[in-house]
Amino acid sequence: MNLLTAYFPLKNKVALVTGAARGIALHVACALSAAGAHLAILDERQQEESIIARLLGGKKDKVRFWQVDVSDNEAVQRVMAAVEAHFGRIDILVNSAGLDAGSASSRELAMQANVNGSILCSKHVAPAMERAGGGAIVNVLSLCAMDGGQQEAADRAVRAALRMNNAHAMRYAMQNIRVNAILPGVVRPPALAAAMRRQDDLTQVLADRAELQMLTARGSAADVAAAILYLASDAGRFVTGSELVIDAGPSHC
Repeated sequence: MNLLTAYFPLKNKVALVTGAARGIALHVACALSAAGAHLAILDERQQEESIIARLLGGKKDKVRFWQVDVSDNEAVQRVMAAVEAHFGRIDILVNSAGLDAGSASSRELAMQANVNGSILCSKHVAPAMERAGGGAIVNVLSLCAMDGGQQEAADRAVRAALRMNNAHAMRYAMQNIRVNAILPGVVRPPALAAAMRRQDDLTQVLADRAELQMLTARGSAADVAAAILYLASDAGRFVTGSELVIDAGPSHC
């Protein structure tokens, strides 16, 4: 018996993952696929063939790629309609598209992708989820929302995203749509890692961070994917409005 499908049954569910052409989001997409979900992958980077090959090999009927800017309201609305038309339903949305907000020049773009993009995707996927009888939205946010990190712009953006997460949990509850947030710690997407390299030596930053960990194990994208599987599946059917921190403990030190 496949333990993924036994504990986190997603057979015949349709999962939509934004920013899934690489990084943590790609691992999340693979985990959702392994649990039986059909996949709609949204990303600005057009890498359809390579993504499908890496995820499912020859089973292209279970996954499809749409190129879209998640900060474009009309484009997002069109894509959500296209995904529902193609698969017949949408059950899961993982908002994981995001940009680095480390510099002043990138603040507006980061706010659009990290916050506005999640708002737009959630807004336009909700009607499809309601037609499917309910659904689950998981927002992948930065840990700087909890620890007030050095990146002031990113901090403000993610704090806004947390407020959005709580507001959406209340707003969509009557439609049987659960909304939760994941906040990875040392496990970082490429954009944030690049920003850290510009500020300091990444190896030293991660080493300093590891000294604060309560747990000795090193985190990976698989840890984030496992948490999202829980929140997206029926295993987490009684959880909404939560923020799950995955950082081995530093945010509690």
